[in-house]
Amino acid sequence: MFSKKYVFETRYTRSKRLVRNVFLSIVAIGLASSLLTIYLPMYAQKQKQASAKAFYQKAPDVIAVFTGDSGRIEHALKLAEKHPSAKLFITGVYVKNNLKTLLVNQGANLSVEEYIEQESHHIEIDYLARNTVENGLATIHYAQKLPAVKDILVISSDYHILRVNLILETLRSSGQNLNFHYDAIESDYTEWRNIKILLKEVYKLFKTSTFLLFWDKESPIPN
Repeated sequence: MFSKKYVFETRYTRSKRLVRNVFLSIVAIGLASSLLTIYLPMYAQKQKQASAKAFYQKAPDVIAVFTGDSGRIEHALKLAEKHPSAKLFITGVYVKNNLKTLLVNQGANLSVEEYIEQESHHIEIDYLARNTVENGLATIHYAQKLPAVKDILVISSDYHILRVNLILETLRSSGQNLNFHYDAIESDYTEWRNIKILLKEVYKLFKTSTFLLFWDKESPIPN
């Protein structure tokens, strides 16, 4: 499709072929992007259903929440109350926050003081992660420090789940025996804000996929 059509090309035929190839590339990218905007929430919903089935009668070893949009921490806290044996790992927290400030507006069933007293022993906060790749690295590093961790339930927004899965599966190839499950915060795509985030996420997915092609899978996870 992109090869030469003429044995002896003129400047006109070269220009014509270049314009055609650019046009076809733009159409292909546009089509792929459109399909992804539809697929991302559908993929997240499928993962959410699979996780609900997997943890219907048992608890995950770790509940890891990737911060970045509203509703994620609140949902993770509710799951932590539902599965009290699970460790809760919150990654990507702004440095000026702490557990108390995170809890103030999250709607836990217990008061902030009671929650900290009763639950803080199995909650850990990561302040270093600045993006999703670093969230993934921090989560795997945290799991490595705990004995016999196998099942990790990752919480994020629905538009984010596919990219999170892509990153974690790439990082996990370093030899960790971990199973990642996903629970998604559903976004309202009748709101223009969420549509813009979804479109931006498609671009981030292409960018991250390119980055991960060059990831050294044999590199150890840093301690």
